[in-house]
Amino acid sequence: MNKEVSDHHGRQEATMSDFTISKFQAYRGPNFYLNRQALVFNLYIDPDGPGVDHYRKAVVDQFPNLKECTTDTVAEFFVHTLMEVLRMEIDLYLTRYSLEKGADDYVVAVEYLDADVATDAVHLVRDWFSAMTDNQDFPFRKEFEGLQKAFDRTYFGGPTFYSLYEAGLKRDIPLLYLFEEGQFMWGYGKKQIRGRSTTVSTDGIKDTEFTMYKDMVGDFLEMCGFPTPKGYTCFSVEEAVKRAEELTFPVVVKPVAGHKGQGVTTNIRSTDEVRKAYNAIAPGPDESEFAGILVQEQVEGTDHRLLAVGSRCVAALERVPAYVDGNGRDSIEKLIEVENDTVARLDNARSPLCKIKIDDDLRDFLHLQNLTLSSVPREGERITLRRVANISAGGVSINVTDKIHPDNLMLVEDIASYFKVTCLGIDVLARDISKSWRDGNFGIIEINAGPGVFMHLAPALGGSIDVPGEIMKVHFPRERYERVPILSGHSLTRSLCDSLEAAMKEVKKDLFIASLTEEGVHFNGRYFHKNADHDQNVKIILRQPRLDVAIFNHTKNDIWDYGMVHQGADIVILDNPGTAESVLARDLMDDGFLVTVEADAVVVKQAEQEKARVALNGTDAAAKEKAITDAVRPLLPDFLNRYL
Repeated sequence: MNKEVSDHHGRQEATMSDFTISKFQAYRGPNFYLNRQALVFNLYIDPDGPGVDHYRKAVVDQFPNLKECTTDTVAEFFVHTLMEVLRMEIDLYLTRYSLEKGADDYVVAVEYLDADVATDAVHLVRDWFSAMTDNQDFPFRKEFEGLQKAFDRTYFGGPTFYSLYEAGLKRDIPLLYLFEEGQFMWGYGKKQIRGRSTTVSTDGIKDTEFTMYKDMVGDFLEMCGFPTPKGYTCFSVEEAVKRAEELTFPVVVKPVAGHKGQGVTTNIRSTDEVRKAYNAIAPGPDESEFAGILVQEQVEGTDHRLLAVGSRCVAALERVPAYVDGNGRDSIEKLIEVENDTVARLDNARSPLCKIKIDDDLRDFLHLQNLTLSSVPREGERITLRRVANISAGGVSINVTDKIHPDNLMLVEDIASYFKVTCLGIDVLARDISKSWRDGNFGIIEINAGPGVFMHLAPALGGSIDVPGEIMKVHFPRERYERVPILSGHSLTRSLCDSLEAAMKEVKKDLFIASLTEEGVHFNGRYFHKNADHDQNVKIILRQPRLDVAIFNHTKNDIWDYGMVHQGADIVILDNPGTAESVLARDLMDDGFLVTVEADAVVVKQAEQEKARVALNGTDAAAKEKAITDAVRPLLPDFLNRYL
C-alpha cells in the first residue's frame, strides 16, 4: 500500500511501496550519525524488489564515477547515487555518509550544504529508483538540471563563497551558519571570523567603505605617489563634458560608487559619447543615493587584477574582455551561444568563466566596430565583445603571478598596508606586468575590498593559486588556531560547572567562560538566556567574541533532536552514558581527555591510556562532583593553553 509523507515544502505526495523515504532531520553540526552537519532520513526498500544490477547501468550512464562502485546492496548503491547528486557534477566537497540497517528500513545520514536542496535531492533519487524499478521512463537529466539551478541560487552557488567554505572544510576549521545574521562563522569564540565573502568581521568598516568611492581613492593614491589616472567627480552632464574636454580624449566614464565594472564606459572619444555614458549612470528622480560619476583620463594597456591577502601580494591575473573567434559561417550571436555552452562557462560554483550576456553595452560596443549580432566574422577573426574585462562581464582570466615585476609586487603590498582588510584587489592597466610601474605605461584604475577570488583558484588559462587557502592562513595561521578549549558532557549540573569554572580561574583568573546546562546559558557563572532549541543555545556561546572556554551539557534528547553543533571537544565527561550520550566520546580531539565516572572512581584517559584515577568518597552528588573536579584540575593547564 502506498504511504503519504510530507517533504520540506509541506506538500503531500504518495511514495511507491518499493522505495519510501520519511522522518527527515537536518542537523546543523556534528550529531549522533555523523561528525559533520547531516541530513538524516529513513529509507525503506522492498526486500522483494530487484537487485542492484537492475539500477546500475542507468545510474552509471549519468555518473560514470559509479562504475567503480562494487556494492551488491541496493541501499548502499542508492546512497552512493545520492552523494553524486549532492556533489552536483562539480565535485563539491561532500564525502561523509552513514547507512544503518534497522528492523524494517535503513537510517541514512549524508553530509550536505543546503538542507532544502539536499532534501530535494533525496526525493529526486527516490523517484528515479522507483521509476527504474517499474521499468518506466524518468526525466532524470531534466530534473537534475533543475536541482543544479536551485543549488546555484543558494549561498553555496557563489564561486567565491563556496571556495572559502571548502577551504575551511579541508583544513578542519569549524564552520557554522548564523541564519539570523545571514552570514557564516569560521572558528569559535575569540578566534572567529564572520562573513559571506572575502569581506569579514575583522575588516575595518571605514576602510571597506572608502574603497567604494573611486574619486577619493584616486586622490589618496595620487597623494601617496602611486600611478593613477587623473579624474574629476561630476554631478551634471555639462560638467562631465567640460572635464572630458580638459583631460583630452579618449576618456573613461564610471560611477563613483560601483563594482564589477558595472556602468564603466571606456575609450570615449567625443562629447556625445560622454553624454550617453553619463545618462546611462545618472539617477532617476530620486538622487539621494547618487554619488556622482567619475570622468577619468584613459590609460592604455591590458587589464590586470593584482591581489593582496593579509597585505601580501599572492596573485596576479590578466583579464581579457569577452571575445569570440569567427569560423566564417556563424553569426556573432551564434558564436556567443556556442561559447556560453562550454563547460568553462557553466556559471556555477566551479566555473572559471561567467556567461557572456547580450545587453545594450555589448551591442553598443559592436556598433562602434561597425558590427551587429548578425555579423559573420571571418575564419580566425577575433571579435572583442566588451569594453571592460571583468570576469563577471564574461572576461577571460589568465594567471600571470609568476610574471609580475618585483616593483609591482611591492606596489601592491605598499597600498594594502594602508588598509585593515583581509583581501584587497587592485585593478591596473599595464602594457607589460613584467616591467616596473616606474617605467610608465601603468595605471591603477581602482581598488576593491572584498574582491572575488575564485578566478585565481580556477583561471581560464595558467595555473591555480590557492587564494582561499591563503585567506584561511591569515586568520588561522596554525593548526587548531581557530579553536577555543571545549569541555562537554551529558550530566553536567550547574554546581559542577561552577566548580570547574572556579578551578579554571585558579589557572587563569581573567578567563571568559561560557557554559550551557539545563538552566540555560551562563557567562562567567551569570545567567544569560535560554532558548527552547538546544542548538541555538550552543550557537550563542560559540558566537560570543570574548569566549575563552566553552562548557556544554548535552542530554540524550538534545543529542537526538539537535546534535552537538560544535565540532570536537578537548575534555569529555561521561557518567553511565546511554547510546546517544556515548557519541560525545567519538568527537573527542585526538589528544583530548576522556573522564568517566565508574562505580568507585573517576578515571581519566588520553588516547585510551589511563592517566589518573580519583576515588569516589561517597555516593551523593556532591561527592561525585568533587571527584570529577579533582580529576579534571590537573588537566587544566594543558586544556587551557593548547590553542594559544
